Amino acid sequence: MLAYVVRRLLLMIPTFLGILVINFAVMRLQGFTLAEQMKVESGKGSEGVASERKVQGASKNVENYIDRFRRAGNDLPALINTRGFWTKADVVSTLQVAAPAHGVRSNSGSRAEKQLWLAGHFAVEPLYQVLADDALKELHPAAATAFALCAYASVDPGNVRELSSVELNRIQSLNETLRNNRFDSIADPAYAAKRKVLMSVYEDPLNRTAFAHSKGKAWKALFVETGFTDLMVKLFTGRLYSETHKEYAFTLIGERWYISFGLNFLSIIIAWGISIPLGIRSARRVGTLEDRATTNSLFLLWSLPSFFVGTLLLHHLCTDTSHGAALFPNRGLSSDDSMWYSTPAYLLDLLWHATLPLIVLCYGSFTSLSRYMRGNLLDQLNADYTRTARAKGASEDAVIYGHAVKNSMLTMITLGAGLLSELFGGFVIVESIFSIQGLGTLLLDAARQQDAPLIMASTVISVGLLLVGILVADLLYAVVDPRIRSKYG
Repeated sequence: MLAYVVRRLLLMIPTFLGILVINFAVMRLQGFTLAEQMKVESGKGSEGVASERKVQGASKNVENYIDRFRRAGNDLPALINTRGFWTKADVVSTLQVAAPAHGVRSNSGSRAEKQLWLAGHFAVEPLYQVLADDALKELHPAAATAFALCAYASVDPGNVRELSSVELNRIQSLNETLRNNRFDSIADPAYAAKRKVLMSVYEDPLNRTAFAHSKGKAWKALFVETGFTDLMVKLFTGRLYSETHKEYAFTLIGERWYISFGLNFLSIIIAWGISIPLGIRSARRVGTLEDRATTNSLFLLWSLPSFFVGTLLLHHLCTDTSHGAALFPNRGLSSDDSMWYSTPAYLLDLLWHATLPLIVLCYGSFTSLSRYMRGNLLDQLNADYTRTARAKGASEDAVIYGHAVKNSMLTMITLGAGLLSELFGGFVIVESIFSIQGLGTLLLDAARQQDAPLIMASTVISVGLLLVGILVADLLYAVVDPRIRSKYG
């Protein structure tokens, strides 16, 4: 059995990695490039003075966009990073595409130039070499902007408290120096002074250690400093950052998950606790009026959409009328002043709020689960071994509960393989109808705002729980069926 468990765990690794690769590909494909992001923010396409002001405003705030890209890892190449091998000639060719004649830099720049801005510390040394070369004076304005943005030091919001005040002040001072010494033209009266200040940033021994190229750094960055590696590190250290909520994704999920977990857990216990005995009872009374009435009633419930039932309950039971107050609250899982309640009163308040959401979550499961249980049990009751047990004088209860029910559980175990994943998942319709701030509404909001880190974090957790659930289901097969257990052995 142990060997089987180890073998299954090892087989899960490539499956899990495949899910991560798919998520990474989706994240990279759905995001804006820096050029597209700035175009949207600046309102490019409109004409006149207002448009120019918007472009200038977007240029001043470009550090914010770069911060956003760095936190998401979108500033790094996807799988292979060759930026450590960039030379002065590579940077010059990019700047020549972006820089217009007469040394006057365009406000919007070019897509290639904006990609250069995201190169970070890899491009600082070759940009310094361009700034130090008087023969490339016409490229100095574009090089100055690129140098200032590549040398710009981002601070992870989660690391601010970990930095000493001295280090934080040094970073802020460096960024301010870079921001104040850009120039758009060699005709700028302060051109020489600003150029000298920018060059001194690289020449500072403390900065030069971080910016200078070496073969060791280049080869290390080839596969280590990539978008995929960055994402994996953030994923497994819990540092995936949600830009829309300005918080780490796993922190947000943790704040909402316990709400969804509580309701899902109760709904699963209720649904399975009622459906299995109901299926057994229907199988024992197959063909009777009770069986037909139960079957038809369950199919009627199953045909009603959950949003319809939820809205119906909300309208009739959660709305004040001229005849009196509503029987149940219409929002949330607790009263506004519940924090002051005693423990028993608080639990009763939770039950009062959760009654209708649980009804909506549970009723649809009764039909499918009970019918599966009924069908499986009927198959077992018609099997040879049950007829043999009856012939030996075993009571009907002993045949059913001692033999048939146990062998009928294989299908139910298969259906239960996804229960762990369901415990993590949200229930968007119920949360929306009853205004419950659970995981479902959080992930729906993330999908609307294309918050890829938050969606990926939830997907990875859900897939991991699903794989574990499948493994548990396989082990339970061995518990209920000796034939399977012998194969495991």
